[in-house]
Amino acid sequence: MRFIVLVCCLAVSSFAASPEAWERIEVEPGGRIDAIADFGEGVVVLGTRLPNPSNVYRSADLGRTWDLVANVGEDDYITCVASGAGDVGYILTGAKVHLWKTEDDGLTWHDMGRINDSDSGTNFAEAYGMVVTDAGTILVADTDAEGGRVSRSTDGGITWTVSAPISPLAIYRLQHVGDGIIINGWAGNIYKSTDDGRTWHDCGRLMDSFLYAIDYLGEDVALIGTESGHIFRSEDNGDTWANQGHVGDSADDFVSLGQGRAIFTTYRDSKRMHYTADGGRTWSEWGDVATGADGDWFDHVILAEHAGKTVIVGGTNKGFVLRQAVD
Repeated sequence: MRFIVLVCCLAVSSFAASPEAWERIEVEPGGRIDAIADFGEGVVVLGTRLPNPSNVYRSADLGRTWDLVANVGEDDYITCVASGAGDVGYILTGAKVHLWKTEDDGLTWHDMGRINDSDSGTNFAEAYGMVVTDAGTILVADTDAEGGRVSRSTDGGITWTVSAPISPLAIYRLQHVGDGIIINGWAGNIYKSTDDGRTWHDCGRLMDSFLYAIDYLGEDVALIGTESGHIFRSEDNGDTWANQGHVGDSADDFVSLGQGRAIFTTYRDSKRMHYTADGGRTWSEWGDVATGADGDWFDHVILAEHAGKTVIVGGTNKGFVLRQAVD
């Protein structure tokens, strides 16, 4: 099944991004796209959550067109997609905490089984975050009721070791920074590893609010967005943080565009995007996703690069993909 661009906007000029320049592609009508990853060579893979769960779509043209390639279980849903070395990639599911693996650049997927026994005791997913380190190690963050833990695999998802809780509440997303990996959490704290995820230390509490959005801008600068709409900025790879103040509604995601530029997305109330060109110090409003679907917002967004092209590609809560070139 192939989908085509429904609405095309004017291309942007070199080294530019614009709130008016989005292409909007309806990939999963009425669905939710909260997991997407760049696999390289123009390949982008996304996964869906409820109400149309567990569908896997693949694009070979930087997100312009999409093929439905798999479903990883209608009684589950996808919370994260990550690429590894070569043609390897991984999918994390939120209900059963299963790892699915591809070895052919996202064309086919096989179930590697359950990662851990995470049980949040809530309606939240049992696990949201996954990252593949430079060493090829897979790290997964969970929401276990006893405290958020990190599961670690060094053999491509065959076996796992599960840490003791590193936080009293759920941990959410993992992010590469200049000297390691950081995790944000619902206790309001940041946790960091500099040894490939073997051990973690608490970098302190930012504020009494769930931490959701996270990204690394390069040159030791990282950003965190909170449920309360505040943005925090670090200039030392997450060791210390400065509150930049209230920017918008509840944080959902960041995407770094390079050279200090980034987009900040929100998921409550106005559901608007915000843009920075100075490394997260100041922000301007960028409007909403304008898909025509009531209450839609940007759920997860990335930067994909191939053959000299750099494209913002992201999924929305109502099943659209938005994309635009930035150079």
